[in-house]
Amino acid sequence: MTENILCPNCGSENTRFSKKHSRYDCEDCRHEFVPDKPFVTKRLFLSYGHDEHVSLALRLRDDLRGRGHQVWFDEERLAPGHDWEAFIEQGLEHLAADKVNSAVVLLLTPHAVRRPDGYCLNEVARALARGLRIIPLMVVESEPPLSICRIQWLDMRECIPIQAKAAFYKPRFERLLKAIEENQLDFEGSQQRLIKALQPLEFDADILSHLPKFTGRQWVFDAVQRWLAQDPLSQRVFWISGGPGMGKTALSAVLSSRYLEVAALHLCKFGHAQKSDPRSVVTSMVYQLSTQLPEYEARLANMDVERLAKDDGATMFDNLLVQPLAKLTRPNRPIVILIDALDEATGNERNVLADFIAAEFPKTPPWLRLVITSRPEKAVTSPLQGLDPFILDTETEANRADIRDYLRRELAPLLHDRPDGERVAAQILEKSEGVFLYVERVCHDLQHGYLSMDRLDQFPQGLGGVFWQFFSRQFPDLEEFRKDVRPAFRAILAAREPLPVEILQRLFNWQDEELRDFIRPLGSFFPATEENGAEVIKPYHKSLADWLADEAKAGPYFVSVPEGHRMLAVFGWSEYERGISTMSQYSVKNVPCHLHEIDDYRQVFIILHDAKYLAILGSDYRCWPLDVCLWANTGRADGQPFGWLNPPGRWYAVDEHDHPSSHLVCCRCGSTKWSGATRNEERCPNCRWEGRKSEDDAWLTVTAELESKASFI
Repeated sequence: MTENILCPNCGSENTRFSKKHSRYDCEDCRHEFVPDKPFVTKRLFLSYGHDEHVSLALRLRDDLRGRGHQVWFDEERLAPGHDWEAFIEQGLEHLAADKVNSAVVLLLTPHAVRRPDGYCLNEVARALARGLRIIPLMVVESEPPLSICRIQWLDMRECIPIQAKAAFYKPRFERLLKAIEENQLDFEGSQQRLIKALQPLEFDADILSHLPKFTGRQWVFDAVQRWLAQDPLSQRVFWISGGPGMGKTALSAVLSSRYLEVAALHLCKFGHAQKSDPRSVVTSMVYQLSTQLPEYEARLANMDVERLAKDDGATMFDNLLVQPLAKLTRPNRPIVILIDALDEATGNERNVLADFIAAEFPKTPPWLRLVITSRPEKAVTSPLQGLDPFILDTETEANRADIRDYLRRELAPLLHDRPDGERVAAQILEKSEGVFLYVERVCHDLQHGYLSMDRLDQFPQGLGGVFWQFFSRQFPDLEEFRKDVRPAFRAILAAREPLPVEILQRLFNWQDEELRDFIRPLGSFFPATEENGAEVIKPYHKSLADWLADEAKAGPYFVSVPEGHRMLAVFGWSEYERGISTMSQYSVKNVPCHLHEIDDYRQVFIILHDAKYLAILGSDYRCWPLDVCLWANTGRADGQPFGWLNPPGRWYAVDEHDHPSSHLVCCRCGSTKWSGATRNEERCPNCRWEGRKSEDDAWLTVTAELESKASFI
């Protein structure tokens, strides 16, 4: 890292520090100054499209270099036959060596970022994969790639053409310097306002993990293309349905990067409460659409988004999507929202998101379309029964051809010198039962030496066989597995979101070395990754969690999810008793749900009527199942939630008088034995408390009938 103190008056590097006067002197213009802080040279990659706006790129290159920064600029790309791909790799690797002092400056123009073959899209993907900072500059009206749409851009449209707009260019360049040198991306404008109000979710890592290894599926893309070309009134929803391991998420990642029509993307994620919450889906969709539809962004700019974003999902959908979209000029292309893995949003045998889509999406304008991917699970198929799904069938020749191509590509080095290469690939294909995820795992194991092509008879059969083989290989001692490994798996599988490894460590009182000894053998099946600044662990795919929780399939490796809920409930409750202010973020957000899973209603009642806990909880209850939310608000004759709940209007309120078979719960001690009691006729058999009319607000009803009566707010 190089430190250059530049003269703020003329930009000269010929400055020297005077110890006597504690200041810098410029030898060129004689200016005397004291810098606020040392100037640090940044490594910059200037990414641009070769169109009529190259002149701006050249001006930026010269001015940034004049400022003292190292600018990687691919002039050579203009030369025919030059290997600019290698040049890009070299430049990005140079930046990755010092990420703190590096950034990619991206000029947004339609030519640069058009899908699928925009000049800069590859550069963006490579930069994101390396964890590099990206600073987008809006040069002319253009939709930013979805992978970076949550990164605020600096508006430089008034600087075009650069030859005639020097007066507009200078203040924008100074703002760019603040972004580069002081990491101040907090530009003024509607995008920053929308980011703060809507807090859109990020899916960059999910998308990038699938793009490099994707192959085939042209038959699916052809079907999507035909659907886009047809009259939207015939069917506005394209539903891709397939079993586990068919590559639906990889397909969604490629669709979002290849089709300009895809203007918003949401990937539901097993074990991630936010990414399965209808409210979070709406806020993310609203923000992403605003980055792709300028007229829509302009309408949102004139709305009280901060207030409207506090409403429930259904209200937000109407106020922020249905109503403003209805007023837009019809776009010159279909606008598509893509929701992947809808089945992974299922909880308690109900998929609220699927219900929400079925009820609310028809209200949107006819030019808006929806692509969904999911497994054919009842919680999804029932609400969407009016749709005709496009089936990813494992038995079709198109699917098998894709798998053959994938095997030939991934195993090319291993098959190169084998005369029986085609036979080996055919046998792997046969054992895969048409499941892409199986083939991916087998290729991984072959490349790492866990399997041998000379012993094809030992290859696992189907996806369950892959899981069985992994556990058999990693945990050959069943007693050791039961004693040392299974208890931790219980907590990981029961976790309502990726489980922080810190909690796993505290659950079993492990030293750091013991924690790493547990994580290391799990490899890519239970990856430990960083999310929101914390290290977490989770099954790499929902099918693995399903397999472990199924005793008939997992056999001796069966893991009891209810026992996991018990562990996390006891752990969270112990944290609560020690002091709310010291509770882990995971426990604050999830302990009521774990307590409810083990039927500990007394403790659910206590914690959800603790004002201090509710204050710390904030809005995290939005991702809870319906039957847990019911405990947070006592039944009232007027059917309204209590005013002290903040913010109001998002809990469930029911009228207890509608439920003569309700099971009354003592609000003094939480006992669930007070069945059939009336307010003044019986005392609680546990603490002998007698309900009085003055304490009507403390009564709570709990019954399976409540769900059908309660309205989803």
